[in-house]
Amino acid sequence: MARKTHRPDDILWTVTAADLEAVHANKLAVVQPSKKQEAVQMSDSVDISLGEVLDTRYPRKSLVKLFEEKLIHLNGHKATPKDVISEGDEIWIAMAKEKIDYEPIEMDLHILYEDDDLLIVDKPAGVTVNSKGQVSLANGVAYYFKEHGIKRKVRFLNRLDRDTTGCIVIAKSGLAQSLYQQQMDDNTFEKWYMAAVEGIVEADEDSLVFPMDRSADGIHYEVNPKGKETRTDYSVLCRHQSQPVDNSVNKSPNSVDRALKNVDIELPNVDKSGRNVDKSVHNSQECGYTEVLVRLYTGKTHQIRVAFSHIGHPLVGDTLYGAQPTGQPFQLRAQKVVFTHMRTGERITVTA
Repeated sequence: MARKTHRPDDILWTVTAADLEAVHANKLAVVQPSKKQEAVQMSDSVDISLGEVLDTRYPRKSLVKLFEEKLIHLNGHKATPKDVISEGDEIWIAMAKEKIDYEPIEMDLHILYEDDDLLIVDKPAGVTVNSKGQVSLANGVAYYFKEHGIKRKVRFLNRLDRDTTGCIVIAKSGLAQSLYQQQMDDNTFEKWYMAAVEGIVEADEDSLVFPMDRSADGIHYEVNPKGKETRTDYSVLCRHQSQPVDNSVNKSPNSVDRALKNVDIELPNVDKSGRNVDKSVHNSQECGYTEVLVRLYTGKTHQIRVAFSHIGHPLVGDTLYGAQPTGQPFQLRAQKVVFTHMRTGERITVTA
């Protein structure tokens, strides 16, 4: 429903010449080269609509509902996508009030980051994200929303297995969900993991590109030519020979930052000069383990676990995918996320 007063998390901005130029640039991008000069000459005399301006900032599908619910205003009045817009006009996107869609249950949440659009928490091992019929992280987030007056649905932007720890990202609105999902789809929203895998991984870094699908038993996932293509990039951080696995291996505060060029997985800055690194050691699943930094480009269920199992290095303790039992959960931690703030354009890094 439409409302007349602003809330702190509403989006307000004044249209600038740069906003209008962005629309012109989008239009010229689809014009045939032979007609571009004519299009440039006509651009100054062509009206620009509100919908065209919003399209340069937000996914169109996320705006449809906002227009339907009359939550987008132009100069204080309810707006339509076809309204003509000019420099200096005031745009106001009101964030809709919603009913919390999970039972609120008090839980000790470790909050890593929060703004008007996102909540990022450090998920502990042993709890599911939003499984039905049991208390999950979704119930704890719902309680946090209730206690802090956040009248929104709980929208998870990523999923982690029960025993995987680290960064879980929750969007506070449909608009934020759509925009950050778009960043995930074009890989500007980076997801980094730390893992310990069985054996000595020989390659210092590699890109594991495999098609994956659910297996016939309905429990496992597997590399299958009929499946969806996945991409899992990794870089070796440390190799250990015949040493017991340290349960804190994925919680090293500085290790995730060893790969500074985190847009393209060439990873030239990973430290391989330490005394634990032995490039001559042969691969062995029965001797030693390797710590790896992983960049996840796609989001298939169990993707990291399946990829490393497929190359003969299942995660330490991951018996579901062929590892030797350790009596402890497998070691995988969502160590870091990097994204572009939807309001300021700033690149934000959040580390668990």
